[in-house]
Amino acid sequence: MKLSKRSIAFAAPIAAVCLLVGCATAAKPEAMVAEKVAVAHRSSSDVSVVVAGGKETSAAGASQISNDAFGQALRDSIKNSELFSTVSDNGGRYKLTAFIGKVDQPMMGFSMTVKMEVTYTLADTNSNKSVWTKNVASEYTAKASAAFAGVERLRLANEGAAKANIQQALTEMAALQL
Repeated sequence: MKLSKRSIAFAAPIAAVCLLVGCATAAKPEAMVAEKVAVAHRSSSDVSVVVAGGKETSAAGASQISNDAFGQALRDSIKNSELFSTVSDNGGRYKLTAFIGKVDQPMMGFSMTVKMEVTYTLADTNSNKSVWTKNVASEYTAKASAAFAGVERLRLANEGAAKANIQQALTEMAALQL
């Protein structure tokens, strides 16, 4: 089959757009783990973590932060900070619930800024009472130089906003006397 100049002229821009757009990839848990937090008061108790409000990424859609990925990053961040003695899969003395209420993402752009809000609630499972609740807002900008493809910059911005959010929440929890 012989390709005409017209066919090549038509196909070339479409191929270029496909290369630039790419497929969306989900936020990676290891990229959302907070830096070491200075802990004023360590708890000798364990904590379990529950996350809600996240979204799964579809290949045709925008990069998202799933409950599983955010939960893994939050558990790893707590382990690294040594804020609690252990992080349990379920049934800990404390239960940390994180609700991802809002993730504002740009549709396109060179520098992409993601804004995120998560409501955290730390409850004592023995008394069934909340000991700490906080709505944490964060944002992160992935500059054009961070990645060539827009979908990659959006994923980086998601990860940066989530990491900053977890960092801020753990910093505030680190001041609690449990």
